[in-house]
Amino acid sequence: MKKPALALVGLTLALLILRAHAPGATLYLTGKVTSGPSNPVRSVWVMVFEGSQLKGRSLTGDDGRFYIGGLEQKSYTVVVRRQASGTNLTSQSVTLPRDQVHNIILP
Repeated sequence: MKKPALALVGLTLALLILRAHAPGATLYLTGKVTSGPSNPVRSVWVMVFEGSQLKGRSLTGDDGRFYIGGLEQKSYTVVVRRQASGTNLTSQSVTLPRDQVHNIILP
């Protein structure tokens, strides 16, 4: 790789790091929902609330993984439901100072 291209890669990485840690930056929450220590739970809703306001949601895949973007540096309540308008299977608090992996084990 030539020096100008290497400098461009370095500058791009620096800008991405600054953007990720700037006030009001868009953050994400990702992880895996399991039943017990290792059984993935598919097709359940992981929803993020700030108070009573829904901030994002994701349906888990076959591997139990979810991704919710567009979040800010705040405290949220994360709930897991079989149906989007159903009863909570579990509810947890999470604070995002940065992008975060948050695995959820259902009781």
